[in-house]
Amino acid sequence: ELTEYGTELTQGPLADYMRPNFWPSTPDILSGPLRWGPLASFKARLVLAATLSPCYGIYSGYELGENEPASQDNEEYAHSEKYELKHRDWSRPDSLAPYVKAINAIRRRHRALQILRNLSFATSNNPAIIAYSRHSDDRSDVVLVVVNLDPTMPAEATLSLELGRLGLPWDLTYEAADELSGSVFSWRGPNPFVRLDPAIEPAHIL
Repeated sequence: ELTEYGTELTQGPLADYMRPNFWPSTPDILSGPLRWGPLASFKARLVLAATLSPCYGIYSGYELGENEPASQDNEEYAHSEKYELKHRDWSRPDSLAPYVKAINAIRRRHRALQILRNLSFATSNNPAIIAYSRHSDDRSDVVLVVVNLDPTMPAEATLSLELGRLGLPWDLTYEAADELSGSVFSWRGPNPFVRLDPAIEPAHIL
């Protein structure tokens, strides 16, 4: 569904007149993996929102992983700011504020993440792993994003990349530098192997 939706918004006629603004959550509905979810689920959705679209946002409190629903059946937040004043400590040890800052810095550094029509999904042999690339018009800036969609379990996948589209050689070694972790991977050919443990980091921004 993410692949279909991202392609529809960036490659189809909608891109002629619509500008998507992605949000990893809403201010009044706590649903999906965010309900009782670990911080990894908040990180993964943040990376998706910030890299699938040139424009994204988050609601206040997302940085603190607020994940408690009003009840098992109610999708409202247990302590919704619609009904009470919130006093949040953004400097808490588990705050994602530094993570948000790091992702925003990556977005500012890369022209590829500021363009709408350059989204291209790579093939992954594991449905828990989604991968997609963005590039500047002249291919001088190329970004590959890989996200583990399961916030609770490590996932491995072999990707199938269109190296020609990315301006990379088919028969030479190339390096993929992860701007989230600082790791550098040495890859060769169109089928790199990736492994993401959400307890450590649910995504690569390469």
